[in-house]
Amino acid sequence: MCHRSSKPSAMDLPPSCKTAADRMEQALRKEDLASYKAAQLTGSAVDSLSDAEQRISRELGRDIVLVAYEAR
Repeated sequence: MCHRSSKPSAMDLPPSCKTAADRMEQALRKEDLASYKAAQLTGSAVDSLSDAEQRISRELGRDIVLVAYEAR
């Protein structure tokens, strides 16, 4: 994934969040959705995703992390 150091990234998640992401990946595999992998995003796509995370976080009053997957 392409990311910039000035904005938080899913790659910089604390261990508990990385564990949750790993569990999600395992659940997807169990549901036969293993045809997806973590998306390779451009810098502008990462910016858009980060903006959406911030907007949703403000709206809900909670920290939200969005994850992008793409077909293999």
